[in-house]
Amino acid sequence: MAARSRNDGRKSTVFEQDSSVPRYYQLKEILREQCASWEPGQLIPSELELCQMYSVSRTTVRKALDHLTQEGLLYRIQGKGTFVAPPKLRERFVHQAAGIYEDMASRGVTIRTQVLELAVIPASKLVAPELQLVVGSPVIKLVRLRFIGDEPLLVSTTFLPYRSFPGLENEDLTNTSLYAVLREKYGVRLGNGTRLVEAVPCSDEEAALLHIAPATPLLVVSGTMYDTEGRPVEFGFARHRGDRSQIEIAVISQ
Repeated sequence: MAARSRNDGRKSTVFEQDSSVPRYYQLKEILREQCASWEPGQLIPSELELCQMYSVSRTTVRKALDHLTQEGLLYRIQGKGTFVAPPKLRERFVHQAAGIYEDMASRGVTIRTQVLELAVIPASKLVAPELQLVVGSPVIKLVRLRFIGDEPLLVSTTFLPYRSFPGLENEDLTNTSLYAVLREKYGVRLGNGTRLVEAVPCSDEEAALLHIAPATPLLVVSGTMYDTEGRPVEFGFARHRGDRSQIEIAVISQ
């Protein structure tokens, strides 16, 4: 059983003395509840203050904070302290053929985009079969870094058949939905798609782009989108920060 917080305003907590649950875990659950009432970006009490408030050792406090930081509920800024993290951003794959730009916009969340690469290249052995092309066929490669505010959230890499979308490599896709461009300029009607979600450690390059430590776990969402005629429109993968992202998937009864 976790510790019980007092509600009388005193800086103290009643821990379950006879519990087999470690003291750091009890403290972690107390602070987890506090996170729900604190504001995103709010500075929480220092380690020393938490030691005094809950009559526990600094090792206990540090371990509790480490776990909450790993879960994405808190984040640290060296020299400034520990802060409440914003809620994780949830991307939905529930009966929709919309990109993250449109998905977030529908919920009032503004995404900012930095285009890292937009070019025509030969299709690799990985990309060609996904787009039903011969290896070496021209494809458009689009790499984007997506932000919420000033915080980098994900790096997406998209491949499209050049024969279907000539001139797309000249479009300004900085803050425009790719799917909207495909619909409005090329008359694409999106149909079904596939999605695969896996966890992988980030590379040094991805760590630098996403402002996280090398080898931090990423949620990688990959797949192919088709039009209503069953022709491949795009193949790609998005590498999401695991500490800032959730993936929502519907389960449907047949």
